[in-house]
Amino acid sequence: MLKAMSLRGSLSTMSAEDVLDWMARRKVSAPVTFERRGLARSLVIEDGQIVWASSNRRDEQLGVILVKSGIVAERALADSLEARAETGVPLGKVLLMSGLITEADLVDILATKIRETVSDVITWNDGQFDVVPRTSPATGVIAHLAVDVCLTVARRRAERMTEIMGILSADDATFFVPPSAMPPTPSDRDVVDVAKVWLLAGERHAAADVASAFRGERFAVYDKLAALVTDGRLVVDRRQKERTNSAVELAAGARGRLRQGDRAGALAMATQALHQDPSDPEVRRTFAQIERARVAEVAKQLLARHRVPRKLREATSELGLSAAEVELASRVDGRWDLLSIVKSANIREAEALLAFAHLAEVGVVELG
Repeated sequence: MLKAMSLRGSLSTMSAEDVLDWMARRKVSAPVTFERRGLARSLVIEDGQIVWASSNRRDEQLGVILVKSGIVAERALADSLEARAETGVPLGKVLLMSGLITEADLVDILATKIRETVSDVITWNDGQFDVVPRTSPATGVIAHLAVDVCLTVARRRAERMTEIMGILSADDATFFVPPSAMPPTPSDRDVVDVAKVWLLAGERHAAADVASAFRGERFAVYDKLAALVTDGRLVVDRRQKERTNSAVELAAGARGRLRQGDRAGALAMATQALHQDPSDPEVRRTFAQIERARVAEVAKQLLARHRVPRKLREATSELGLSAAEVELASRVDGRWDLLSIVKSANIREAEALLAFAHLAEVGVVELG
């Protein structure tokens, strides 16, 4: 095993595949980061084995994947993150100690993150790589995947991955379902549930968010999304790209609406900006600021007095409702008051309040 050495360069002159192959052959142990257009993907390599993977995309973070995959409730994750902040114990270790996840599940998700990271970065023709000698991050639980095995998988996927991104354009691609489209037929050969992929995409979830719901299986999910687009069952929504050149401009427009007092419209625009570029700090700050303002407005309206919601009709995806909104509507039985339902929800209280406001707008519930 060689002592970690510093190496930095351009992916246009030394590809990610060559960088990883060089590190494996030389038995270099060090973190390596690949960065392109604001997206950073990092791997920790120890003696020819990849033991950890991370990304600056929120939808690829461990906690987000666990929640969206239904493995850990959002409230439990929030408590675990708080424990991590207080104790310094890695998140994975906190989750294991709390009994919220098994080590097998945790290693499986980490191994998926590693494979998906390698599969993505070897398709990059531009950007930079950075091998820096520093202490590897404390992860608590690690995987052990041989670099050469990951590269073999990535090479098999490379051509198709390039085709897929040519169809989807970006991780933040959103979709709509054409009126005449029929649900896809599942196959025993499917790695992921194609019907669920189709439903989530039809609910306006971005491609990366859909992948998060399948334990981060990015390639398999993107492959299905691209196939559904090719078959005419989904259409990539390019209308937002025609209206604006960047998420930053969308965020600026959202702040303008907030200044005009249109908090609902501002939040809708800020949400679009966040979906378009979740890694931009300005976009994230704008979304957080506007969400707080909108939640305060909704809380004042809905929680000013005791309310017991009453269901008026069934909540269905045809109404443009999210899975969380459908789940909240199912809890309305005429006995529980609004505050109790909000506090017991598996999503943040802010999101639950906004969800109830939307349910009332579309006539699913009456708030009294």
